[in-house]
This record gives sequence, structure tokens and C-alpha cells, in this order.
Amino acid sequence: MGQTILIVDDDPEVRDLLREGVFAGDEYRVLEARDGPDALTLLGQEAPDLILLDLVLPGLSGMDVLVAFGSHGVQAPVIVMTEDRDLSAAVEAFRLGAADVVAKPLREAEVAAAADRALAQVRMRHERDALVAELQAANEQLSAQVTALSTLHDIGESVVALRDLESVFNRVLEAALALTHADHAMLLLRDDRSDSLILRAGQNLPLAMLDRLGSAVRDELADLVMQSREPLVASGDGLRRFKAGRDRYAVAYIPLTVQSAAIGVLAVGNHQSARAFDQGHARLLKILASYAAMAIVSVRLSVMLDQRSRQLAQAQQELHAWQMQRREWFREGFAALRPPLETAQSALVWLEQNAADLPVEVLTLHLTDVAVRIREALAHLRALEQPPAQAE
Repeated sequence: MGQTILIVDDDPEVRDLLREGVFAGDEYRVLEARDGPDALTLLGQEAPDLILLDLVLPGLSGMDVLVAFGSHGVQAPVIVMTEDRDLSAAVEAFRLGAADVVAKPLREAEVAAAADRALAQVRMRHERDALVAELQAANEQLSAQVTALSTLHDIGESVVALRDLESVFNRVLEAALALTHADHAMLLLRDDRSDSLILRAGQNLPLAMLDRLGSAVRDELADLVMQSREPLVASGDGLRRFKAGRDRYAVAYIPLTVQSAAIGVLAVGNHQSARAFDQGHARLLKILASYAAMAIVSVRLSVMLDQRSRQLAQAQQELHAWQMQRREWFREGFAALRPPLETAQSALVWLEQNAADLPVEVLTLHLTDVAVRIREALAHLRALEQPPAQAE
């Protein structure tokens, strides 16, 4: 639509001249008023880009109408039409807010030049207002993003600091809902043994999904994201082509990746409200998913280290018990070995001293006893060569 021009003049010939001469092109839309009340009535219905006002009107004068324009907050520039050489009227019109003055009788070229100058100012004002509005919107968007990123940073730190998976799941899902205003959120993690996706946690899930918590699920969208390791945002008819999206208006699926390997999917969806997600939501969720993946891996490693630590502590206790058992066994073995050896040693010393005076029968008897003691000692030595086995 072209620019709207309001002509306020009681002379129809002047209005015809302006409408058919100066503003005859398709780029103009011309409104006409015969006096001040007509003009004010039109201004209650229209917002012209330019007003041409005759100072000599029936009833309210042109000056009175200018004052009324000011009190009504009219933004359009006003070109005043006055009698030639009426300098005082021109000065007063400028004082009351007129943008320009043209003298009667009107000359089309002069009016056209004044109109071009005024409309150029209008265009500049519109462009400036548009730029200001765009800048304000950009600032608001930037402020919202900064706030979201700051909140996300705090959430990320709190998530990574958690030390049990259920707390991590709950915090991540709460953050996902807060960042996207989604109706529901869920976490699916890959099971290493079956290589299937398990619905590990969810918040505000539809009833059909609640029964599947903790179970393997078939979700084509999640499978696509696991394979591509790229976020997926979908809504409307395109989403309903997938079985997983038939009861949802919009979804956003974000992979949880660790060293380029996908370990699961963070997903949000709208099953009640008809709101789509955008790439801004996807970027925020991607950052959140990075924190979530780190936290999940950290908790899993922590659990593994705790289990390993307990296993090592148990093994150390068992080793200590086995060492104590072995020490006691050796102590008992040496205690059993000492008497026969001491007896055999005493017998040998006695025989050395008295062998020449002893009958053969007595000597044989003593040597037999020494042999018995030595065999006992050898039996104890063989037993010591087979210590008790260490507990597995």
C-alpha cells in the first residue's frame, strides 16, 4: 500500500489539484477533509503519512487545527498552505509544529518538493523506529540468551558435581523443561549389553510412556539421533510420519556424546501445547546434553572406582588373613619339628660318648629311636613344603 496523504482544505479545486496533480501516482493514497472537525474525525480512523493543511478554514482555523493535532499526538508531518506574503502566519505555523509552508496559489512543483522532503523525513523516522525496534528485540534476545547461558552454566556445574545417577537425571530433566518450556522431557541411555535404548528417566511424560520407564524402547527418532550424533528438531505433519511422534506436536532430540560416541539421548516434547522448538532451543539443549554426558560418565566412573576400591580393600583383608594363617602354620610346624630333632640330637650325642661300651643290641635300639625321630622331622618338613592355599 502507498503512502497516505490527508488534504485539509475547504476549496474542492485545491483538493482536486493536489489529488490529481501532485499525488496522482499509485504510490499515494489520498484522504480529503473540508474542515478541522472532518480532519480530526479521519485521524481517529487513519494514520496518514503526510498532512496538507490550509490555514483558512470554516469554523476552526488552521492554527486551531494545528494545536488540536499536537494535543492528539499526531505524528505525521504537516505542510501548511497559506496566502503568499503572510509571513507572520508561517512563523506561527512553524511554532505550532508545522514541517513546512507553501504559499497559495499553489505551484505543483513547490508542493511536490515540500512533500518529498516531508515524506523523506517520514521514511527516515520509520527506518529509525524499525532499527530501534530491531535493536531492542536483538538486545532482549541477547539478554535472554545470556541469562539462559548463565543459568545453563550454573546448572552444568551443579549437574557435574552430583554423585548419583538419579540426581543427575532429575536435575538434567528439570533444566531441559526450564530452558525450553516443554511439556515433558526424558532421558534414554544405551545399554552396553543389549545395545538397546533404555528409558531411564522422564518428567511429565504422557501416560503411554510412563509404563515404559526402565525398559527398552523403540524410538525411530532417537535411533536416528544416535546414528547421526546430530540434534533433531521436528514438529507438525512431518513429525507425525514417525510412530514416536504421532501423539506429540513438537520434539527436540539431542545426542549425549562422549569422545564422539553416543551414549544416549536427551529429548523434550510438547504433547499438550502446540508450540514448536527452534534452533535456539536445540543449542541450549546441546550444551545441557554435554554437561549431562560428562556427569553420567563421571558418576559411572565414580561407581566403578568405589566398587574397585571395595574389592581391593576386601582382597587386602583376605591377603592379611592368609598371611596370618600362614605365619601361624609355620609357627606350629616349627614347634612340632623342634622336639624330634632335639631328641635325635641328644641321642646322637649320647651314642657318640657311649657307643664303645654298649652292646650291639642296645646300640641298635638307640639308633632305631634316632631314625624314628628323624623320620618324624622329615614328615613335618614335607608338610611345611605345602602351606595352606590363599583364599580366592
